[in-house]
Amino acid sequence: MVNDIEFLYHLIIAAGVGALVGVEREHHKGDDVIIAGIRTFPLVSLLGFMLAFLGMNGNALGVDGGGSLNLAVLIGLPIVGALAMGLLYIRFQIGAPGLTTPIALVLTYISGVLVGYGLVMEAVVLSVTITFLLVSKRRLHKFAQVLDDEELISSLQFITVAFIAYPLTLQIALPAPYDVFNRGMALDISSLFLIVIFVSSISFVSFLLIRWKGASLGMKYSGLLGGLVSSEAATISLSNLAKQKKELVTTAAAGILMANATMFVRDLAICGFADPSLATATILALPLVLLFGVNMLLGLTFKVQQSKAELEVRSPFSIGPALKFGAFFVAISAVDVLIQNQFGSQAIYLIALGGMVSSAAVVASVSTLAFVGTIDPGTAAVTAILATAISSINKLVLARATCRDVSKAVLGRMTLVAALAIVLTVLVLVLRI
Repeated sequence: MVNDIEFLYHLIIAAGVGALVGVEREHHKGDDVIIAGIRTFPLVSLLGFMLAFLGMNGNALGVDGGGSLNLAVLIGLPIVGALAMGLLYIRFQIGAPGLTTPIALVLTYISGVLVGYGLVMEAVVLSVTITFLLVSKRRLHKFAQVLDDEELISSLQFITVAFIAYPLTLQIALPAPYDVFNRGMALDISSLFLIVIFVSSISFVSFLLIRWKGASLGMKYSGLLGGLVSSEAATISLSNLAKQKKELVTTAAAGILMANATMFVRDLAICGFADPSLATATILALPLVLLFGVNMLLGLTFKVQQSKAELEVRSPFSIGPALKFGAFFVAISAVDVLIQNQFGSQAIYLIALGGMVSSAAVVASVSTLAFVGTIDPGTAAVTAILATAISSINKLVLARATCRDVSKAVLGRMTLVAALAIVLTVLVLVLRI
């Protein structure tokens, strides 16, 4: 028997998800010609809801062969598609071409269908996503324009390779002794591949933000984002800017500290992704958050000069940088396994020296090993914190090699951060014994 309250609830939800999109379309009628708006979108959503509802409850409603009404949903889709094409034609005739509204109309119909099948959460998420994309039109267009043609092509190549290669890594089944690369093993290629994509994605979003808002944020806060792309690259870039303009020395020093701060947050996120059990991240959380806070405080206390100079960083969402990071990550992981097999887990601490190149690769590697049970989470956490300490020291080396004035400005504060990281490493080690 049909539940009237449930029907009314779903009916309201179906109208609501359509109205959400319709309100956004009406909101833009001042700068776009609106033919479908606050009434059309809810009606289309309700059409999808009713067709799905009747298909699911036809027998209960006393309709003979009610199950066959499920086909009505499929019939309704081309009808709504025809309406969308008609809408597209009308817009073209009045000089307002664009596919956004017609496509939104079809997706709104699908939202209504989802509600009819009882998938309320999925319908709401879809409608919110549609509305977000519509309302963010200008911002998204500006966001897309921050990439030049070469960077855009490189990003597309990276995404294409990732989508093609990842499913292939799931099929790997190598015989011994190469079975270490199989799924669930210490060097699981599919997991390593996902981690490379995850790290590249974090870096790419930060890279876009730097390109988009870098000049308005200033060097210091660009450094904050630069730490998510590559804290080492950000250090070199900031030092180069200060080398060209001596008045920017303290600003560059502040930016380097901010970049180092976000390195700790990024590494914690990588740890959580590489070890979904969060056993390692639980140990790392307090030390890395503390180091982040101290870095931020030391960076913010610098009296800096406002500058519109932009941080120079390469797009990490391309084959080259991803392969470079991936190769180093796999090498670190392989050395991890070799050391573990030959010398025991205590020798794993030597891997922290990889922080001179990339603390992210070290953190990802030891966290993965902890997840598969090769080493314990405590050992992984100690190695990870030590790697961030070494990475902090490395920034002093990079700054001095690029601009001595910057290295002098940042020396005391970065030494304090590195010392604190080492102290925290010892504390975690002692507490885990």
